[in-house]
Amino acid sequence: MDKTKLNVISQVYYPDIAATGELLHELLSSLSQKYNYEITVLTAQPNFAVKNKRPAKEIIDGIKIKRLFTTGFNKNSFIGKVLNSWLFFFNALINSLFLSKADYCLIVTFPPLAPLIGTINRFLRNQKYIYLMHDVYPEIAWKLGYIKKDGIICKIWHYLTGISLKYANKIIVLSEDMKTGVLKRFPDIKNKEIAIMHNWANEELLKVIPKQNNHLIDKFGLKDKFIVEYSGNIGRIHEFNTIIEAARLLQEEKDILFLFIGEGGKKTEVEKLVKKHQLQNFKFLPFQKKEILEYSLGLGDVHLITLDAGYEELSAPSKLYGILAAAKPVIFVGSAEIYITGLIENANCGKNIKKGDYEALKNLILELKSSREKLLEMSFSSRKLFEENFTFSIICKKYHELLSIPIQISFR
Repeated sequence: MDKTKLNVISQVYYPDIAATGELLHELLSSLSQKYNYEITVLTAQPNFAVKNKRPAKEIIDGIKIKRLFTTGFNKNSFIGKVLNSWLFFFNALINSLFLSKADYCLIVTFPPLAPLIGTINRFLRNQKYIYLMHDVYPEIAWKLGYIKKDGIICKIWHYLTGISLKYANKIIVLSEDMKTGVLKRFPDIKNKEIAIMHNWANEELLKVIPKQNNHLIDKFGLKDKFIVEYSGNIGRIHEFNTIIEAARLLQEEKDILFLFIGEGGKKTEVEKLVKKHQLQNFKFLPFQKKEILEYSLGLGDVHLITLDAGYEELSAPSKLYGILAAAKPVIFVGSAEIYITGLIENANCGKNIKKGDYEALKNLILELKSSREKLLEMSFSSRKLFEENFTFSIICKKYHELLSIPIQISFR
């Protein structure tokens, strides 16, 4: 049986611990080993949290990896992020033209205009490509204030994104809301095939760890604490003021602790607010190694997910799936209309708190703390929702099925 050949372009890849890179490597490893794919990845040197230089060429889990030179500026700096991304874009474009032609080229929006490499390859080499959209740009860029909404940069960026979407053979988005957002902003692709592929967690790596069996409790001094955990990217599109204000109201509850694990563009801002309000019920930890992720996620009695207003159709927080795998109740701070709210409330494993309603967040935390029975019920529902919908084996099979459908070359 002939192998399916797959080329992949993503600025972030294993061993970087950004969710994009880790999930992508997990997916590609399974496609290579379980489904007999021949895979080549063009990526950059690690620059998210892991900064150890890797060989320019290496093979990991049967995947050929070529790491391209790019600048290593601080990715939390806008200028640094732009310089890193543009150098990678041009380097990846040149190198992509010399790759052996594959059945497909899967291109992740990291950097955001990377799929344009696929468009160029399609015209020059008739190379089929799949657009994997993790975030909707340039909308996120102007919402964050990096560019002007009506400026020339935004207009050109929007036009180029539309071109790369129009000529993609397939488009993948991460949620129903993102599909709605893409079609709303790029109506010319309404007849294109857009597949919804949720992210996942690995059911073999993420087991349910009872707190009494969690060695990290003693290591980090968390014994006898009711832990409200936020784990993952502390990013600019997330909302934290509601959490800070709820923590202020809960300062007298000495056994309640807000635990933030991770890094990101807003971490310094959150740390400054904690210091400003002299909050003793906050603790920060850096990203934990993947090998102990089940223990790290297992620290919380309840987990927080946030998304700021206006980003509901532009991004999909991937931290949800690890929380469900860890069998933890979810509190989502954000819009009641987003898909996450529907998922967790219909499954009875979480609650939605509107942005700014810190009184409701405080009351919900106190309610969950006082009812072990309710916590256990929601925990069971979380794992059930995960096992029925978001395991790695389920999502990987869906990717294989999508990639197995023949693509016809058409320049409609």
